[in-house]
Amino acid sequence: MNLQVFLARAGVVSSRRKAAALIREGKVKVNGKTAQLGTTIDPNKDVVEFDGQEVKLVAKKLYIALNKPAGYLVAKSDTRGRKLAYDLLKEPSIDSDVLTQAEFNSLFNVGRLDLDTEGLLLFTNDGEFALRLTHPRYQVKKVYIAKVKGRISNRAVKRIEHGVWIYIKEKGKIVEKYRSQPAKVRVLGRGKKGYSVLVLKIAEGRKREVRRICATVGYPVLSLKRIQIGPLELGDLPVGKWRFLKEKELELLRNYLSRKSAEK
Repeated sequence: MNLQVFLARAGVVSSRRKAAALIREGKVKVNGKTAQLGTTIDPNKDVVEFDGQEVKLVAKKLYIALNKPAGYLVAKSDTRGRKLAYDLLKEPSIDSDVLTQAEFNSLFNVGRLDLDTEGLLLFTNDGEFALRLTHPRYQVKKVYIAKVKGRISNRAVKRIEHGVWIYIKEKGKIVEKYRSQPAKVRVLGRGKKGYSVLVLKIAEGRKREVRRICATVGYPVLSLKRIQIGPLELGDLPVGKWRFLKEKELELLRNYLSRKSAEK
């Protein structure tokens, strides 16, 4: 494990960037020797010290669900001063649970939601759990509710269901292209007020995937909310609030991931 990652997950600091600063300042030792940037360690064998005190990983595995509001960045810091999803975890949960500073620092987000998207976002300090939920080979399904501009046609729905070519441009030039995977689509309504509401179920986790798919078929997203990851549903968790996952939910997720692994 990279030493910077270890220090962040042990709760010493809240980010790898801050961990790097401690290493550069010579405040971190590994097996009695001053550490250098790029050092890797085995948490089960190596002894890491910060300011003369031994550092160990946070023993308790944490699994958190947040209903992220639109307008919150999924990051631990931001030079532009935007609101951060992580800051919502500093408040008590809906069950009045409070994270210690070390527990908070040990967390990382499981995947992302873009700035303008709201809904279900998971946090954990369990690296294996996060990997299995986010790695493309596991094809974990996510469900979104999208409000799109216009009265969407059946043809556009079929195109989304079969997959469309996405072209990503920078300064007028195509820098990446790919075909989206087939998606399941259910039209909840084609409103008379100039918009339609869709439920989309997809397995890909590419950046701004749903927005790009809908824009490609001619119906740009007006608002977007993620309501499910695998078998885990957002439910009635209030916007901006968080809670620990229940044991039965974790068991449900583990069984789901085990089945996905067996399919490979």
